[in-house]
Amino acid sequence: MKHIKNDKFLFIDDDGQEKTFLRGKYFEFVCLLITDFFEKKIIENEFYSYFISLLNNLEDYEGVDYINHQIPYHWALSIIQNKETTDSYTPEELEKLLELYSKFEEQNDLTSFIIVNTLPS
Repeated sequence: MKHIKNDKFLFIDDDGQEKTFLRGKYFEFVCLLITDFFEKKIIENEFYSYFISLLNNLEDYEGVDYINHQIPYHWALSIIQNKETTDSYTPEELEKLLELYSKFEEQNDLTSFIIVNTLPS
């Protein structure tokens, strides 16, 4: 399986705030959705390679924003279908998705995949 080259990506957002995108954790959650939510195997298809390339070749805020514009569910479903896809889910699926995300946040001590970097006072 291809890997993310650096778990964290530092960037400056459009408000001039320094932030860190936890791309390794983001990728881990997308993979978790594929295996635990959709109950599919992770297949290294063309879309999988495209997604890895997006994560590994971030240059600035726009790249992070592009990835975060879609929810992890979208990326997982697109990898499964090996194409950019339109995603939708039932209220029951949304509840299951939110439970999985909440558990992932708790296990990884996360509140977001993007962290605001603050200077020590």
